[in-house]
Amino acid sequence: MYKTKILFFGMPDMALVCLSRLVRDELNIVGVVPPHYSDPTYNLMCSYVKSCGLNIVNYEKSLDEPDFLGKIKILNADVGIVCSYNRKFPSALLQSIKGGIINCHPSLLPDYRGGNPYSNVIINGETETGITLHYMDENFDTGNIIWQRKVSVSPKETMGTLFNKQNYIAADMISEFFKKYETNPNPVSTPQPEGNFKKAPVIDSKNYRNYIKWEQSAQQIERFVRGLNPFISAMAVFRGIFVKIHQAEVVHKKTKFPPGTVCYAKDALGIATGDGILEIKVLQFGSYMISDAKGFIETFKPQTGETFG
Repeated sequence: MYKTKILFFGMPDMALVCLSRLVRDELNIVGVVPPHYSDPTYNLMCSYVKSCGLNIVNYEKSLDEPDFLGKIKILNADVGIVCSYNRKFPSALLQSIKGGIINCHPSLLPDYRGGNPYSNVIINGETETGITLHYMDENFDTGNIIWQRKVSVSPKETMGTLFNKQNYIAADMISEFFKKYETNPNPVSTPQPEGNFKKAPVIDSKNYRNYIKWEQSAQQIERFVRGLNPFISAMAVFRGIFVKIHQAEVVHKKTKFPPGTVCYAKDALGIATGDGILEIKVLQFGSYMISDAKGFIETFKPQTGETFG
């Protein structure tokens, strides 16, 4: 139905949602570049691409190797689109497609450049984020902005709910953009301003980045818990065993206990913080028990004064 030849780059789950929409709308996908075959999502991505009858374009080691760039050249794509990718695009690849490569980034750039905007906007207490379509350059998330759409962040938003919400909004935007691209292959774009903006670093177990800092306020920690739920999980340690905190609530009460200490554990599980009490609602103890606070209390009988490290 559409003539514009699109080369698609992506990784699950964002890529699956967006590619599904483009296929459903019968846009002209001439090839799909999945993550490197060493990535754990490679087989999932390729299985879906094959089910759509689309062409998979792989690379052996890097995105600028001559064989891979030769495959791209043969496709003669008009434009590229990226929906989540974990490798930097070299200049040789960026210059190999005549209409350039467009990235779909889940924030309102220039704020929240980086690998995890979803968690960071929640952790920082933002009430609004968005989707940005921008041309790619040799740096991460710095290219000219083509189109942005705002997305609200609800008071109880989690990483998972925001991730899903933004993926479907991104799919709508990309489909709409390429339909317009048929008659306007030179969309207006605006350079991003220079300066210091809010960042979106990856949050993982390296250097304990996903572990709760109990000296923070209960409000900060509650946002941290939501910002990592469910894909990363906010972590603590109890009796030498790791604990994942999945859901918590803020109790605005003063406590004499130092941060990280159990304040009460009878009808509810309250942990002292730097300001206020964090009441744990749902948690996972080790690798074998996920329960609400009541089940945890009945099973392990935590005592007032014990610590969550």
